[in-house]
Amino acid sequence: MGVDKIIWRAILSTLAAVVLLIMFLFVALVCFYPSTMMELTYKLGMDKQSIRFAERAYKRSDDVYYIAYATEVAIGIESYEKIDVCGEKFISDTEFEEYCLSENPTYKQYVYGQVCVAKYEREQKDEAVERAFELLEEGAFPKNNAVVAVLLTALSENDGQTVAKIQIKMTELQGKISPTDKPYFDEILAFCNG
Repeated sequence: MGVDKIIWRAILSTLAAVVLLIMFLFVALVCFYPSTMMELTYKLGMDKQSIRFAERAYKRSDDVYYIAYATEVAIGIESYEKIDVCGEKFISDTEFEEYCLSENPTYKQYVYGQVCVAKYEREQKDEAVERAFELLEEGAFPKNNAVVAVLLTALSENDGQTVAKIQIKMTELQGKISPTDKPYFDEILAFCNG
């Protein structure tokens, strides 16, 4: 029996050491490697934690990829608060334009639209409209921009008040839109009026 006790003690102490090592590695990953945890938690379906680790990785490295990742995951799970917060950080990053161009020519408008719709869904309807118009470049009205995204959301929710605000602001822009974007602008304004 003495030998059995020695063997069991050895097995239990080895298991305890393995468990402690795994816990230590996990704590080290959480503290020192948020980008690794970001990917791991995403693969495990822990989207909210993945966003948190992506934000932490962005704060540490200031790499635009991480805040773009956090924004995309937030969009995927329709976490309007995180879309708004992460999206605004993403938009204000100095590498935002370059990152968007590397993704897709329409990606910038997609992000703008998602951020403004998130504000709208968070009951910040006036801020959503204001921000959507702020994000338009002077004289431009690109396809599927944030104004259109907020307009379509307001129409789907039968929000006549927000639609009216967008219509007024679009009417103020009427003579200032470039000839290239004017047909699309006129089409959206007519849709607003109709």
